[in-house]
Amino acid sequence: MRTTETNSGDRHDARSSGSSGPAASQDLTPDGGHRPPVSTVVVIAAVLIPLVLLAVVLVLVRSMSDEAAETAASEPVTAVSIPAPGAGSEECLSLLESLPESLGEADRVPFVEPAPPGAAAYRLPDAETVVVRCGLPAPPTFTVGSTLQEVNGVQWFNDPDPDPAVTSSTWVAVDRPEYIAVTLPATGGTGPIQDLSDALSAVLEAVEPRPAPIS
Repeated sequence: MRTTETNSGDRHDARSSGSSGPAASQDLTPDGGHRPPVSTVVVIAAVLIPLVLLAVVLVLVRSMSDEAAETAASEPVTAVSIPAPGAGSEECLSLLESLPESLGEADRVPFVEPAPPGAAAYRLPDAETVVVRCGLPAPPTFTVGSTLQEVNGVQWFNDPDPDPAVTSSTWVAVDRPEYIAVTLPATGGTGPIQDLSDALSAVLEAVEPRPAPIS
């Protein structure tokens, strides 16, 4: 009688070799090789590189915006020439020479040539302009009984623009030898008038306001 002996170890080996199945095949490449494990460094790099690139782009955009703002803030101002019969007076010349480099948050900038006589220009951080003019005629609406506002020892008259679309305001110092006007936007605040008042008080002596009689 023929008997067949089967070694239990052989049976175990056969089962073991055949159980590599699906789980083991996931680590194999199509050609039967082993798939290398994904490196942690590669994963981190895949996450960080886009973030770094985004940060670089944001820095460049902000830098370009800052440069554009600085360029706009230093550009010369275009201003219309208006009659200023006293622009060449000693008082106006002295005032223009002594005006500060800043009025409030506005920095002094040049005019586009030809520059109006007796005037100085300033530009705010938002690129809006502040214009100072010396030697102007008396405001036609400055009459007896007009309301004046005193700022740092200087009396100012608000000369309203008849055009309602104009949002800027013009204030005229009426207690100096020459009429000095400052035109500024609504965003200019009170800083420009305060600093200009200090400059006027330091250079020009105060005189009595000269309002026109009411006709």
